[in-house]
Amino acid sequence: MQSFRFMIERGPQARLLAGEEALLDSVFSGESPVLRFVIFDPTAVLVGYHQSVEQEVNLDEVKRKGWEIGRRPTGGGTIIMGPNQLGWEIYANSSLLGSVEESIKIGARGVISTLKKLGINANYRPKNDVEVNGRKISGMGAFSIGNYICATGTILLDFNVDDMVSTLKLSSEKMRDKIIKDYRDRVTWINRESNPIDMSQLINISRESFEKELNVKLVDGNYTQKEVEEIESLYLKYSSPEWIYNTRPSLTGDIKYAEAKFPGGLIKVQIKLRGKIIESVLITGDFFVEPRRAIYDLEARLKWSKVEDIEKEINDWYKEVKIIGISSQDLIKVIEEALK
Repeated sequence: MQSFRFMIERGPQARLLAGEEALLDSVFSGESPVLRFVIFDPTAVLVGYHQSVEQEVNLDEVKRKGWEIGRRPTGGGTIIMGPNQLGWEIYANSSLLGSVEESIKIGARGVISTLKKLGINANYRPKNDVEVNGRKISGMGAFSIGNYICATGTILLDFNVDDMVSTLKLSSEKMRDKIIKDYRDRVTWINRESNPIDMSQLINISRESFEKELNVKLVDGNYTQKEVEEIESLYLKYSSPEWIYNTRPSLTGDIKYAEAKFPGGLIKVQIKLRGKIIESVLITGDFFVEPRRAIYDLEARLKWSKVEDIEKEINDWYKEVKIIGISSQDLIKVIEEALK
């Protein structure tokens, strides 16, 4: 039976995210596969790789709460991770996990098995959620290096809807009230659905469940010396304002804007025109794309393109990439809407 190194870590967002990248590099270099559980302390608001912090986060409120802001190396939407949310991460070869989509499903099975042991019936909802009676209790994502995959996700032990909504950047108080209601209708957590447990109990149950669903033997382990050194270096990256705030900065000036929600996620488009030429374009949202940085290639393709060439450029780009749940025509439609 295949053995996985098992680790539990608690700490600030920059160190945990640095560990995420370092562990994938390590497995890629030949170290054994890993299952890591993480607890973010202090609480952090984490945007997805393709999101703009200034579009998504109420910075003043996050500062008032004394929370951190971070950027994940995976796609997906803004989440809160703190002492009452358990993060899980699987690092392994695609021969064990399959494709990125299949690795997400494997993680979902670990979550579902955990919840079943607690008397909670749950199911997988594509593209990347586990739900209980229609309410999300776990979100997942994945990214890859060559044939090696990191699949990540959460299990909500407890959750404060008001805290979540207060950290989102909203246009009005009316919108805030609506989103609070929506979140209460769409999100749930373990201690809302069953007899309350603590984090140590959740960790023990989750370990057993993931070990069974992965069909591996989990062996307690620590970081290698090489991993420790890489984490120290990557910590500077994940704590830097450049990574957090400037990876996907909003455009300035006379900007055309549109957004649309699809099964694969929310797409937000900003376009700056010079006559009938696209001077610059920014495409953000909570979608997942492989390769992860492919959205930069699309923005580069569209920059200084003629408006009438947009459809051809997007269709050509789609031949080289994969976005789950968003077609080329969906993306073209959003961009055309922005141009109007």
